[in-house]
Amino acid sequence: MSSIGICMTNITNLDTDAIVNAANEGLWAGGGVCGAGFDAAGYAELQAACDAIGHCDTGSAVITPGFRLKAKYIIHAVGPCWKDGTHNEPEQLYGAYMRSLELARENGCHSIGFPLLSAGIFGYPADQAWKEAIRACQDFQNAHPETKMQIIFAVIDEKIRAMGQKTLDELVSPDVPEDKGPLYNAVFFHLPGEAYGYLSNWYPSVFVLDGITFSCSEQYIMYRKCKLFGDESAAAAVLATDDPAKQQEIGRGASGFVSKIWDGMKQTIAFRGLFAKFSQNESLKKQLLDTGDVFLVECAQSDKIWACGIRLQDNERFDMNKWKGQNLLGFTLMEVRKALQTSTVF
Repeated sequence: MSSIGICMTNITNLDTDAIVNAANEGLWAGGGVCGAGFDAAGYAELQAACDAIGHCDTGSAVITPGFRLKAKYIIHAVGPCWKDGTHNEPEQLYGAYMRSLELARENGCHSIGFPLLSAGIFGYPADQAWKEAIRACQDFQNAHPETKMQIIFAVIDEKIRAMGQKTLDELVSPDVPEDKGPLYNAVFFHLPGEAYGYLSNWYPSVFVLDGITFSCSEQYIMYRKCKLFGDESAAAAVLATDDPAKQQEIGRGASGFVSKIWDGMKQTIAFRGLFAKFSQNESLKKQLLDTGDVFLVECAQSDKIWACGIRLQDNERFDMNKWKGQNLLGFTLMEVRKALQTSTVF
């Protein structure tokens, strides 16, 4: 199990397997934490390694050698610039931390040092930044209980340290009812660009089923929905676009729709498409199987059917009694995982 701590030090002084650089999308040397990391690692070597990668999306991370640092690796995480909190800033910040932790795990690290991402020149309110940081670390722990990862936050301001410690005490050590046990060992997901986004129906993943090539599982489900109700025009329109949002919009407008028929068929259709998605894409299959036997939960406040009806950052996601949705996608993915684990052919 991982541990989480906060200390007062310059992050470049940490003797961890990896340290995290507060990066920008272009992976250029900057000021603050970013500049300190480049100076300590060796500007020319590190910039050359970053140039070879070229780009990193906001809400994600990439990895390079640590060069002259004590750390073996530098993980370059791109947090969001704060606008007003309604432009996916929490999801992007959470994703930057989660992807950093996954990269550390994938590269055999047992310790990682973080700055408080986005809380400097990117303007993210420190108290809210701490909440996303700790939640991401906690969710990583819950998803990988077998992984021993020492997580250290390095800060140089006592007020920021105290704020982080308070958040850590509140979020990591709450009273957890015994009947909630399984969901404190769960994987929560939502959009393709966020942590565990490959589980989303919108995630780009080409597969072939019934002689037709599909761009993602959303396209397959919406295509089958239109065909089920005899709307051939809508079915063709679904196949004509690779935009999952448009596919969903077309499918929702299928003529002849009967809710009771769809309620009886939708999970079977979803299972078939998802099995094809994961069985035909080896990297996605491996990622799904790597989740073991943990709960898979889609978090979306507006979706009361496929998701649990709770936001990804809401602690109520841990309590099934507080769910406002059915989490059909999560449960269907667990059935697909079970079928893949037992080599069942559907």
